[in-house]
Amino acid sequence: MVDSSSWISLARSGLLGLLSDIGIEAVLLDVVRAECVEQGLSGDHADATALETVMTPLAVQRTAGQSTSADLAVLDAAKREGVLVANDLTLGRRARNLGVRWLRSADLVVLGVRAGRVESQRGQRAIVALRDAGGITDALADDYLASM
Repeated sequence: MVDSSSWISLARSGLLGLLSDIGIEAVLLDVVRAECVEQGLSGDHADATALETVMTPLAVQRTAGQSTSADLAVLDAAKREGVLVANDLTLGRRARNLGVRWLRSADLVVLGVRAGRVESQRGQRAIVALRDAGGITDALADDYLASM
């Protein structure tokens, strides 16, 4: 399950191809797509067009009537999938409290490098791109770079 916070961070960092590069089949909820694409386009966010292009071929899971909020729908899906990719600290902590594995976008980069699916230098550039786009702090970027 990939939350909008990670989709947006990957788009702003120019890393939307990362999910397929490391072999992740993203679960896309209608509420996540709506936040990333419809709200993004209506707010004139430049990354919304790139997100629309990447998300269009993906199957969208409907959440109507399942939850009262987008966060609850994301957490419900994450419980089913067993993992949540989110840069939203509060959402990530809530998922972890539910026993769901929580990963940030930068964790995906490190996992890709360690699995040999992402070349080390490319992984380092990806971490720097995430930092430069505001997806992670300088301190987190330093920690991630040191772990690769």
